[in-house]
Amino acid sequence: MGEEKRPEGSAGHKIVEGANFAVYTLVVIAIVALANWFVERNDKTWDLTPNKVYSLSPQTLKLLKGLNRDVTLYVFDRKEALRESRDVLNNYASASHRVTVRYVDLDREPGLAKNFAVRNYGAVVVAAGDRHYEAQGATEEGISNALIRVLKGEKTVYFVQGHSERDLSSTERAGYDRIKKQLENENYQVKTLVLLQKMEIPVDCSLLIVAGPQHDYLPQEVDAIRKYVAGAGRLMLMLDPGVELPNLSKLLADWNVTAQNDLVIDQNPVAQLFGTSPAMPLIIKYGSSPIVEPLARTATLFPYTRSFVVGKDYKAGVTDESLCETSGESFGVADFNPKMQSVAFRAGKDFKGPLTVAVSGNVTGSEPDKKGEGRFIALGTSALASNVYLGFQGNRDLFMNMINWLAAEEDLISIRPKPPESQHLNMTARQMNQIFYLGLIGLPLVIVVTGTMVWWRRR
Repeated sequence: MGEEKRPEGSAGHKIVEGANFAVYTLVVIAIVALANWFVERNDKTWDLTPNKVYSLSPQTLKLLKGLNRDVTLYVFDRKEALRESRDVLNNYASASHRVTVRYVDLDREPGLAKNFAVRNYGAVVVAAGDRHYEAQGATEEGISNALIRVLKGEKTVYFVQGHSERDLSSTERAGYDRIKKQLENENYQVKTLVLLQKMEIPVDCSLLIVAGPQHDYLPQEVDAIRKYVAGAGRLMLMLDPGVELPNLSKLLADWNVTAQNDLVIDQNPVAQLFGTSPAMPLIIKYGSSPIVEPLARTATLFPYTRSFVVGKDYKAGVTDESLCETSGESFGVADFNPKMQSVAFRAGKDFKGPLTVAVSGNVTGSEPDKKGEGRFIALGTSALASNVYLGFQGNRDLFMNMINWLAAEEDLISIRPKPPESQHLNMTARQMNQIFYLGLIGLPLVIVVTGTMVWWRRR
């Protein structure tokens, strides 16, 4: 006789089904638990936004990696609003075990807010040891700048005035208002200096900047600058084309760098994609200096620049390096004068590219009472840091990296946080109407028709 088939509704069958269900449930629970454990041990997020809004910039990551003391980020806000800033702030804690984020309900802990002089909701205070600073907004740029202020002592940058240099207070296109604010945000105190009044550099000067003078300096002024650099001072020279500056050019010549009296024209077709003119060379070729290393895949713009030639012969106490070069399609219009009507290449007279438009150098002084070495950077244009061009691609990073190198703040050399940008979708009235009718009528109609067809087939 064949084995009798067990009825589906029998007790044995129900036991088997129950056992299978229990096993499946345990397997699912085990998988979920294992997945949670894996995620907990391997915390990973992906930022798919175009500007990496939810990722920390290389500069911030570099700064956090080099922390040698504990830092606390205090967020003061209403309880219901504290979640809004968690994405950015938690990135700091994830990037370094030395960073702690503390969310403080301003209404419940007014005493702590008073200790930090916090008066407004949404304030972020960066504290390390006995120092603290309130960030200018709960953005990465604001928090990282506050972190720099807390970790590093303030340094003083002097801009020389008196020869029609760039105006630090001007908000016009050619002004330097934006770079002044950038320097202040990164913990530099900005001052002006008129060497004509007193032929010496102040003792608190961490960095001296000559930004596009339209008249040459007196020999006594140049001597004061030379003495400053020889005594381990730091100098940035921005010499615009079309301006006769024999004394300042002689200073560079003493450091084995020749400032050409030319205007660089670059006919590289890649530059045309940015809508720039040939008199605004697009730089995509950099040297090996740590100043420009982070810019390997970033373009910078040198509007209306002259070129430099770095001497090949050895000069005692001086080491020079080319930072930025134009393309092979460029040339330098020799003996350039702003009144020239034509800037076409003249074989045998003009300088064929690639051309160097930025140079860095180290100068070892001879004064026994000074320690360290002097540093200088020469740029063929002061327009690079002007209000209108500072925001172009890598211009801001290049300029600030130069500043940080001169100020011996190499750990700050990197790509800085980008300010948040609002994303807009521009549509015509016709496109808006199409979307409206598609959502209000089209999609519901498709659902109704599909449902009707399914019902009719199953009827």
